[in-house]
Amino acid sequence: MTALDYGHRQASCITRSILLSFVLSISGITSAADSPTCNDAGLFSQGGVFTKVCWNCFFPITIAGVATSPGSIPTGHAGATCVCPGRILGTPTPGIVLGMWQPMRVVELVRSGKGCSPTLGSEFDLFDEGSPYGAFLQGGGARRSDAASDEGSYFNAHVLAFPIGQLTDMLTDSVCAAESGSSDADMLYASELDPTWNNEEISMFTTPEAVLFANPVALSACVADAVAASATQPIPALFWCAGAWGSLYPFTGIGGKDSEPGSASLAATRAIAAMHRRGMANLAYTQAAVCRDIPWPTLPKNQYKLQTVHPVAETRSNHWIGAHTFRWGEWRSVPATGEDFVFLKWTFQECCMNF
Repeated sequence: MTALDYGHRQASCITRSILLSFVLSISGITSAADSPTCNDAGLFSQGGVFTKVCWNCFFPITIAGVATSPGSIPTGHAGATCVCPGRILGTPTPGIVLGMWQPMRVVELVRSGKGCSPTLGSEFDLFDEGSPYGAFLQGGGARRSDAASDEGSYFNAHVLAFPIGQLTDMLTDSVCAAESGSSDADMLYASELDPTWNNEEISMFTTPEAVLFANPVALSACVADAVAASATQPIPALFWCAGAWGSLYPFTGIGGKDSEPGSASLAATRAIAAMHRRGMANLAYTQAAVCRDIPWPTLPKNQYKLQTVHPVAETRSNHWIGAHTFRWGEWRSVPATGEDFVFLKWTFQECCMNF
């Protein structure tokens, strides 16, 4: 056994031991019985945190730009060294760059517009008529600008902070000067309250640059992005493309009908991109972001990977944004009982370790 293999196993054991206390604390949570339109993903029940999370996906960890184990590192990652405000009076202090993948968010895509949450295990009352938010229900159903596309798919999207990601983020914060953009475990975005999510025309007002990419030349470039995302990793410059899943614009839950996993993945990617546009997500890697996460209005595709949690979990790997579904998941939908999807969003976080 090499020193790197030993370190890899030790880090994995330490991480699992630390997370055990969290899992035990939520093991008493019971989920409601599945309804015909809302199924329990089992992420927080029946040992789902252990059985449905890809533990190998935490690696590789990079220290001073060197990976401690085999794996994918995003294009454009930071170099070996950094200079950031230190912990003593904020004095600029040199350090080395630490990078790692962290499961920061859960993105769930549901067909129901009435508050179904597979992650939480049941339907909830957030959008009932009697609730304070019921009157604000906006994005519960699709309103397409093209009547001919009525047969396509539509998903509502929820983005939740993932507690394990919060824990690993606290561990890195304890040794890094970087200030991450994470928050307490909570639902961060619900498309039912977003009037732009189900209406392509209104969505165009929030992303006026979309008109620049609504032409054959820009769309044909997405073919190259699809090949790159499937073979290696996405092309960062083609930020308007979601690889084999389609065009990233407009930021709505309306998709095609050829592939349910592909349509759900596209909706998840658009939800992440919308959060970047609205200042709810930041750039967390590259040399520019080692001292603190910085606002980034377009989607940094190479910063993220997605892992299917429900209905059929990826337990040994995850995939880049735009990777063709034949490589990772065309078989990961189940008719009738498994047409809602839950993805774990892995973020590559880089920070400066100094004093």
